[in-house]
Amino acid sequence: MRRNTALVVVAAVVLALVGAAWLVGGLVSAGDGDQYQVRVTRDDRELASLDLAALKATGMNTVVLQGKEQTGPTLLAVLKRAGVDDFSQVEIIGKGVDDSGHLVLKRSDVGPDVVLAVSNRGTVKVAGPDISMEMRVRDVTDLVVQ
Repeated sequence: MRRNTALVVVAAVVLALVGAAWLVGGLVSAGDGDQYQVRVTRDDRELASLDLAALKATGMNTVVLQGKEQTGPTLLAVLKRAGVDDFSQVEIIGKGVDDSGHLVLKRSDVGPDVVLAVSNRGTVKVAGPDISMEMRVRDVTDLVVQ
């Protein structure tokens, strides 16, 4: 009887620890204790740093990609807000928690249906018709323009 009780207690503690780690991991990935920002840079110079409210104020668009609605500002609108009118490519960098954290898009790949979709965690992810789920970068932190 004691052995069964001990096993139940150990199992409950393990589940509680796993749940706590999952919760903390989600909170950390959403902001690491700081306010979430997406920085736009060119030639190692910061052009803009936009929090979630500023990203949303850029204008929200909804596109249907891989059968799911994705809502957020277009990548082009975010770059324009940062003062970028012309570029050859943009490197999208994320925290790399659930993905590679890196994607490079040529200018020809960035159309009006490429969005920085707002996630449930309060961060943005890049989504577009030619960006597969495996290529997506979540928790975007930097847009490096060339």
